[in-house]
Order: sequence, then structure tokens, then C-alpha cells
Amino acid sequence: MTSLIFVAILILSPVFSVLPQEDQIHRADNLFAGRDNIENLKQAVSLVEDLRAHNPSNYEALWRLAKYKYYVADREKDQANKSKLFEAGIEVAKKAVQLNDKRPEGHFWLGANYGEYADLKGGFTSLGLIKTIRKEFEAVLKIDPTYENGAAYLALGEMDLSLPGLLGGSEGRGFEMLENGLRVGPSNSELKLALAERYAKNGNKDEARKLLESVLRVNDRLRTSAEQEELRSEARSQLAKLK
Repeated sequence: MTSLIFVAILILSPVFSVLPQEDQIHRADNLFAGRDNIENLKQAVSLVEDLRAHNPSNYEALWRLAKYKYYVADREKDQANKSKLFEAGIEVAKKAVQLNDKRPEGHFWLGANYGEYADLKGGFTSLGLIKTIRKEFEAVLKIDPTYENGAAYLALGEMDLSLPGLLGGSEGRGFEMLENGLRVGPSNSELKLALAERYAKNGNKDEARKLLESVLRVNDRLRTSAEQEELRSEARSQLAKLK
């Protein structure tokens, strides 16, 4: 009887060991969903950092940490601290990609952190990262173009539209990227704003207006209330300029 109990414990112990990790991930996701409160975001970071400390090869913790660091950095006012947060996001995203390069999360948040870091640093640092950033977002499109509501299309489209041809930019390809992104992520407010701005610059005010009015009318499924209102404020600002 004792031996049977011992065998049962051995069989069930992996299940019990997994449950706390799943609970921690679930709790971190819930806290991140409530990120309008910065304390919730910080707690989410702490939870996944704890998971990573216990298991440095935990892919689920690594890509989430890269994502959460990105959001914390976005709210940071001090430029030095912001830079450090993006650097930290880059390092954990690299580890996530090394662990599993067949999933989109690591690639996406590596590209996103690199992109913001490049914008922050500017100059030669920015130019030197163009190929790396493009490669990561292109990897996302190959694996799952719908990830983050088509946000990889947004990143690549804006790169193409902002870079000169000598550095790989292309206005035609940039427009195509944004339009394709909107097809896979029809509620993506950031995509609509970016495309509307480009339409307006090209004199296509009717199409720009339709997109901006859609931002005001349709909820972006990945945005919190505060984020959605910020995007709608930008849409109102762009609409005012069209009149």
C-alpha cells in the first residue's frame, strides 16, 4: 500500500508543480489587463520575474516580461530609465527567441523593444538596428500575421513609409503593409490612425476621415479604456485638421 501511494505521488507531482506556474501566469495576465493602474503593471512584472528566477528557461515568463517592460518603459519619463527598460526587454526577448523561434511572441516583443530603443537613441544606433527590427517583425508575419491584432504590419509599414529608399524604405510597400494589417486586424486603432495620416498627406481626405471616424466608433479589442481614449483623442485631433 505504501509503495502504491509513493508511485501515485510521483505520477501526480508534475501536475501539482505546474499548477502554481499556470496560476501565476494567469494572475500576471489579469494584472496586465488592468494596466491603466501602473501598480497592476508593476505587479505583473514582479510575478513573471519571480517565475523567471525559478526557471530561467520559462518561455511564457520571458516573452511576457519583454512585453511588460515595453509598457513600463512607455510610461517612464526619465530617458535614462526608459532606455534601461527597453534594454532589459531586448535581453529577455532574445532569450525567448532562442528558446522557441517558431512562436511569434518573442520575435514581436524583440522587434518592438528594439524599435523604441532605436527611436530613443537615434543616429547611428537607430540606423544600425533597421535590419534587425525588420527581420523580427517579418518573422512574426511568417508565423502568425494576426498576432497583436496585425501590429507587425503597422511596424513594418511605418518603417517603409518613414525610411528613404537607400535605407530600404518604400512608400508603395508601406501603404500595402498598413492596408494588409487592417484586413487582419480590423479593430486596430493604431493602424487606422497611421493609415489615415498617410491618406491625408496624399490628399485622400475622404478615406482618412472614414478611418478616423471608425477609431471613434469601434473599440480596439487589445486596448484598455485609457489607451482607447488616448487613441480617440488623436483621432479627433486628426479629424480637426481635415476640416
